[in-house]
Amino acid sequence: MINKVSISNFKSIYKQDIELGRVNVFIGENGSGKSNILEAIAMAAASNRNELNTEALFNSGVRVAKPNLMFNSFLDEVNRNEIKIALNDSGALLESCLRCNNPDDIYAIWKDEKNGSQGLNIGFNVNELLEQLALTHSLSVDTLIKETSTKGSDAGSNESLISYLKTRRLNSQFLIYNISTNALRGITNESKKQPLGINGEGLDILLSTFTKEQLDELKESNFISWLKDIHVDIGDKLKVNGFKLGRSTSELYFTDKYMQKSNNMFSAENANEGALHVLFYLALFISERTPSFFAIDNIETALNPMLCRQLMTRITELAKKHQKQVLITTHNPAVLDGLNLHDPEQHLFVVKRTDEGHTKVERIKLKPDVNNGSLKLSELWMRGYLGALPSNVF
Repeated sequence: MINKVSISNFKSIYKQDIELGRVNVFIGENGSGKSNILEAIAMAAASNRNELNTEALFNSGVRVAKPNLMFNSFLDEVNRNEIKIALNDSGALLESCLRCNNPDDIYAIWKDEKNGSQGLNIGFNVNELLEQLALTHSLSVDTLIKETSTKGSDAGSNESLISYLKTRRLNSQFLIYNISTNALRGITNESKKQPLGINGEGLDILLSTFTKEQLDELKESNFISWLKDIHVDIGDKLKVNGFKLGRSTSELYFTDKYMQKSNNMFSAENANEGALHVLFYLALFISERTPSFFAIDNIETALNPMLCRQLMTRITELAKKHQKQVLITTHNPAVLDGLNLHDPEQHLFVVKRTDEGHTKVERIKLKPDVNNGSLKLSELWMRGYLGALPSNVF
């Protein structure tokens, strides 16, 4: 698990260290730099995959611009044409130093000039090396990783190397999810990432891989009051029977427990948006096929405030159970009420801009002692005790 991130010279982030937990929530006014934090990590992860190109960065959730807009450009400061990002994973330091051949060129080629720990270059292809090792041992990559233990192994052994590569592979999969209802409904398909696109594409395919136990875990939260069951119509056979009349490519269908059994099935394109968003987030945390380290930008989209609170509590439980680590941004105070700041694995951060324009991140470890502690985190935020409110709006 990544316990510390260091970022310098990336967009509005001049220099910032962030101590992470398992579940990390970032609040702040619009334009404070919350998404920039996520994008910096995504840049480092893309470098780790040797995918520092516009298409790969876009599919990771990075808002790509020409390089001189990706570097700091503050008034009265000398421009530096390199981005430095370091991820500390329980003592293993993964570092990136990103530069490009021409900061003014929209087609500039990015390169990472920093070596990772153990002398391995950050840009090497982790998956290929794991596949080679798996072939040597006549195992699949997943089996190789699952059966490998570093206990009692020396630093030069294959076990240590595989364990290290596992960490590198998981960290390199970091994606920023910012889902849209049309993508969840199968109407748009812009992101090509597998198994889930960053906008919600592929939810039907992912759910088709779920075991009965996983589907039961998905539905046991009972966030969707009308939901009776979930179906994936492999081959889209129901479409010809009139169950799907629009442009959706999704093969996901639902049955409604309040409707007559002969007429209670409908497709994802007809489902309410909140249900689709909730199912996506739950599947993201339950599946072993999704990244172990990822971000969710604007988690509150399409969700009722009470549902935001309940969902936050639930995904915190799922993150621990399924060994996921997540960074979440939000503008909805209700999300904070699903957090428990007494849990050391749950971190709340306030993001703001200094007088110079630098993005600064401060962790809130305990609720401010106001009204004898009777106020919820959401109330403290809205009353100005946490900061993270626009200073120019009254």
